[in-house]
Amino acid sequence: MTRPPTNRTAWRERASDTEPQPTPGGAGHSAGIGLLAGMALGFAGYFSGFWAFLLVAVLGAVGLAVGLILDGRLDLGTLLGSHSGRR
Repeated sequence: MTRPPTNRTAWRERASDTEPQPTPGGAGHSAGIGLLAGMALGFAGYFSGFWAFLLVAVLGAVGLAVGLILDGRLDLGTLLGSHSGRR
């Protein structure tokens, strides 16, 4: 006895209507990056002291800003307060 062919595309379309849509970047991805950043800060603070902790925190913030600018999610002109001259 053979099984009738399944229409997988239609099933996926119906399933996508009820499932929550993923956020850009994915929530799990952001949580994992945050976990790694927290662990890096913790190791720097525990093994090297306050100044290493502060250096890692500042460089992490700079790296985050550069990444957001390159992704197009942060406008450098808005961040610095410069205006385009239009009103």
